[in-house]
Amino acid sequence: MKILITLFVLMVTMFADDNAKIGFQYGFLSKASDDSNDITVLTDSSIIHTGDLLKINIGYKNKTNFYIVYRDADGGFVELYSPDEEKDSKEDTLYVYPLHWSPMNQPPGMETFYFINSINSLSELSKLMQRYDKAPPKGKSKLAIRIQEALNTLDPNVQDDISSIASRLDKPVVGGVSFRGDDDDKLKDISVTHECIGEGGIAFQKIVLIHQ
Repeated sequence: MKILITLFVLMVTMFADDNAKIGFQYGFLSKASDDSNDITVLTDSSIIHTGDLLKINIGYKNKTNFYIVYRDADGGFVELYSPDEEKDSKEDTLYVYPLHWSPMNQPPGMETFYFINSINSLSELSKLMQRYDKAPPKGKSKLAIRIQEALNTLDPNVQDDISSIASRLDKPVVGGVSFRGDDDDKLKDISVTHECIGEGGIAFQKIVLIHQ
C-alpha cells in the first residue's frame, strides 16, 4: 500500500511539473558601434547589418534550467548559455549576460536564436550540443539535423501541447528594479525589455534576425 501511495505522489508531482507555468525576462539589444549610446531593441524579424554589436540579457528563476542556442546563417550551432554556467545564488531571480557586446560577422542570412527556460533539465539537447562541438565537419552536418529536431520538439509553434507568449515590458528593467526619473524609458546595456511565459514546464522564445 505504501508503495502505491509513493508511486501516486511521484506521478502527481511529475504531472504538475510538466504542466507548470514558467517564465523569464530578456533583452536582446543592438548598437552600431562601441561608442554609440543609441541602443535598439531586437525582436523577431528585426533587420541587422554586418558589424552591428549585439547583446543578450536574461533574468530567470533560480533553480530552473536556461539555455540559449544560436544557429548562424550557415546553419552551424553554438550554445551561448546552459545550466552548467549557472553560479550558486540565493536570489530568487538570476540575471545573466550570455552575450556581451559582440559584432555580427559575415555571411549575411537568417540568424536564429533560441531562448529556452525549462523546469526539467534538457539533457538530450545538452548531449547533442557537446557532441556537436567535438565532431568533425561531416559529423556536425548530421548532428545539426538532430539538434534542430530537438529544438522543434520544444517549439510551441511546432508542438500543440506546449505554449509560450512573449510580451514587451511597460518599462525597461535592470536587476529586477524599474528605472525611475527622467530617463525611465531609456535603454541601458543591461536592460531586459520583454517577458516570455510558457506552459507545460517550458518557456520558449525563437528570435530570427534578418542579417543584411
